[in-house]
Amino acid sequence: MSMEKTIIYLKAEQSSYVDHEMIHIGDIASVYCGDKKKEEEIRNIILYEFDENKEKEGRIFLSILLVIEKISEQIPCGEVRNVGELDMVVYYKSKNAENKKWVQTAKILFIGATCFFGTGITVMGYNNDVDMAKVFGQLYRTFVGQKPGGPTFVELFYSIGLALGVFLFFNHVPGKKVTNEPTPIQVQMRLYEQDVNQTFLLGASRKGEELDVAGNSRDQ
Repeated sequence: MSMEKTIIYLKAEQSSYVDHEMIHIGDIASVYCGDKKKEEEIRNIILYEFDENKEKEGRIFLSILLVIEKISEQIPCGEVRNVGELDMVVYYKSKNAENKKWVQTAKILFIGATCFFGTGITVMGYNNDVDMAKVFGQLYRTFVGQKPGGPTFVELFYSIGLALGVFLFFNHVPGKKVTNEPTPIQVQMRLYEQDVNQTFLLGASRKGEELDVAGNSRDQ
């Protein structure tokens, strides 16, 4: 009489972040099994261990085959079905690693200043290219019937509209978001993160740095 197989579902994430040395399956993937005891056992299976004495930060690359192998060793009668990623990158940063707040603050200020002045210069460059001063003068003469002698309400409305347009486009006003949708910056950051992970994984696979079956790196 054959032993009934245990169906195990995995949903591996492309990238995971951990702050402890022992990397378990539960750290990098969601696990579902009808047998909750076995499900907990699978979550606690160790895949890799960082050496905190040698490295405070690091990353490793894992193949889903390594995960399946570890599960098969623990549960021989199990059938693993992965509905997630095939290759994964795990980023590690020790809890004891120094977090210099002034460095983070400096980065934020630098990025904020770059975006502010960069956007301002871009807007001014565009205004000069299309000769917005002449356009404002023509609009003023159209509505008022005389030549403007200096800045007018047209420039004021343009400035207000430009600021509101920026807030609406980036879906954010000071203190909160305009809607629940992700902002264009968030979308681009997620796409950038995916590209970085894919580049890391492709490079690790070509160099044989990815942990594959039998705990060995894949040789290319």
